[in-house]
Formats: sequence, structure tokens, C-alpha cells
Amino acid sequence: MERTKVSYLIRFNRILIWITLVLSIVFVISGYGITNPGFVSDLTGGIFNRARSLTIHLQLSFVLLILLTTHVLIGAKSALTRWGVKNETLLNAFLLVLGFFAITLLTLMQYYIL
Repeated sequence: MERTKVSYLIRFNRILIWITLVLSIVFVISGYGITNPGFVSDLTGGIFNRARSLTIHLQLSFVLLILLTTHVLIGAKSALTRWGVKNETLLNAFLLVLGFFAITLLTLMQYYIL
């Protein structure tokens, strides 16, 4: 049973990595489209003009940070388990609290702090 949980977590993390990679590439292209709109607009056939690049870049920043935070927390769980942390309940509780704190902080920075 425990092995199944770990394998699902590993599979989820691998899927998460690919989604994060694709969104990171779009994030970089849109960021470059803000600073050099002519080149990126020509390169993408007009899809990433300056206004659309800015909108996509701003919308992706929060999603990308959430995905990266989730990926880091899954990696931290794996690393701490390999390093000999035995109390899995305490480890899971710690990582959940840390993840909740990080996502709450990101949400506050994204939507409420001017």
C-alpha cells in the first residue's frame, strides 16, 4: 500500500515537471515579447504581440510559482525520506503546513499587496 502512494506521487511529480517546463517556455517567450515585441511577434506569427505577451506573462507568473512550489515540496519529501526521516506523519504535516504557508504568501503577493 505504501509503495503505491509513493509511485503515484512520483508519477504526479513527473507530469508536473512536464507541465511546468511547457509553461516556463511560454513564460520566457512572453517575457521576451514584452521587452522585444517586434522580434517575438514576427517569430510567433503575431500571436505574441506586446499586449498579449504582457497578459500571458502576468497570468502565468502565479500558476508557475504554484507549480514550482508543489514540485519543490514533493522533491523535499523524497530527499528527507532518503536522508532517514522516519516519522512520515510529522514529515507530511510539516510539508503541508510549509506548502500552505508558501501558497498563501504567493496569493497575498499576487492579489492583495500593491
